[in-house]
Amino acid sequence: MPSMEQELEDAGPGPHWLLSLLVALASLAVVASGWTVARLTLDGGSAAPPVVDPGGVESPMVRAVDADPSDPEVFLESAVQAVRDAPSFHVSYTRTVEGAAPARGWARHEPGSDTVFEHYFETSEGVRVHRYDLPGTGFMMTAEKGLPGMTVLDRPTEADRRLCSEEFVLAVLEDLEETATDLELVGSEEIDLPESTRGVPASTHTAYRYTGTFATEAGDYLSDVGRNDLVRIPEARFDLWVDEAGHPRRLGYTTPNGFGETYDYHPVAT
Repeated sequence: MPSMEQELEDAGPGPHWLLSLLVALASLAVVASGWTVARLTLDGGSAAPPVVDPGGVESPMVRAVDADPSDPEVFLESAVQAVRDAPSFHVSYTRTVEGAAPARGWARHEPGSDTVFEHYFETSEGVRVHRYDLPGTGFMMTAEKGLPGMTVLDRPTEADRRLCSEEFVLAVLEDLEETATDLELVGSEEIDLPESTRGVPASTHTAYRYTGTFATEAGDYLSDVGRNDLVRIPEARFDLWVDEAGHPRRLGYTTPNGFGETYDYHPVAT
């Protein structure tokens, strides 16, 4: 199975006991049963409780902005700043490549969590990867294939830093802010965000739709070598939906070669 890069070319502070346990786990990952032990440690053996619907309360993804939606550059800049300032976030995404099954993932930060950042990704081959930024420990990850268990990334690469931290959520929006050309307001329309795999309810939003072209980088996991990777996307057409309060709600892009990603920015309650 070719890597994602080949596809593109061919097709064109938390509790101290937890931190101590995680570090010990990373040190003993080879003799522990890797994936299962590491994953259960962070999840406590059960799934995280669903996020409660705020019942009509506007997402705390920050304040509403005063920018004029008819000024795309200024409105986009304000929307990206809204995500930077957010006290919490939950983003789910889907990746498509011609001739391959979709890949999926989500990323979140929640106040009071044992993790600064958590990022789950399932490759098109079905390999599940969990990435973390932990207070006092740094970047860690585990995967069903390619890694012996929970691994501390003590010499993080550029890909590690982007995929294991809040930079993952911010980077694609910042790339759009910095490189977008032909930015245009298409109009206002309703969009439906499906229920998140982590329990965030489905929601409907009236949003301004913007289109244009930009350049970015897409993250990947190379299971044969157990390594994070970044693939440069030199050109992609995008659609961005920003709600009336200035919160990004969806970003989708597609390259001329058929590679694409869609990010849903869910409303969350603190």
